Amino acid sequence: CREFLIQDDFIEVNIPVLEHTTGGADANPFITHMDALDQDFYLRISHELPLKRLIGGGYEKVFDIGPRFRNENYSDEHLPEHIAMEWYWAYADWNMGMDQVEKMFSFVMERTFKKTTFNVRGFDIDFSKPWPKLDYAQVIKDNYDLDVFSCSIEDVQAKLTEHKLEVEKTDNIPRGIDKLWKKIRAKTGGPAWLINTPLFISPLAKSNDDNPNTVQRFQAVI
Repeated sequence: CREFLIQDDFIEVNIPVLEHTTGGADANPFITHMDALDQDFYLRISHELPLKRLIGGGYEKVFDIGPRFRNENYSDEHLPEHIAMEWYWAYADWNMGMDQVEKMFSFVMERTFKKTTFNVRGFDIDFSKPWPKLDYAQVIKDNYDLDVFSCSIEDVQAKLTEHKLEVEKTDNIPRGIDKLWKKIRAKTGGPAWLINTPLFISPLAKSNDDNPNTVQRFQAVI
């Protein structure tokens, strides 16, 4: 990934790990204390805010690869401490971003494994073909007969119960819908894009012109 981005004129920047204000994701931070300043700091939960400040400062293509920390539970899909990469590209739209990621995956697979087709957990995955796009609301409708834009929290909890998913800690619609999606994700081989995320799930993302209830957010599914 580093080689691919640098070849495309991205600049790698080592951004701070200690922050006064944490943000860029929905996660609980770790808190530490700096004796020299007698101040508390957060360990970053994402790379987002410093990289976006660089974009605002005139750097058009930036990225960082490094650790981030989330003071939460652990599973086979999540660790409290993990290495992540975030990259930001000024003047690019989300379609350019999806195209960039598809090219990046093909580049990394060719360089690392000398091939672009794989069998992973019983799924046949081919990175050489264009990735299909899955509409978020339509996927939920097709799998649960649930309209994400008009359902109630009781509707969502009923579907969670019906499909044997955790209900007790679901106190709002976005978290419940996300749990329903993740059950679909586990059955999706990909590669594919999940697009048109509802605005209430990603309120800070750019809204779609043709449907302001959805945003220009894409998630890679593999």
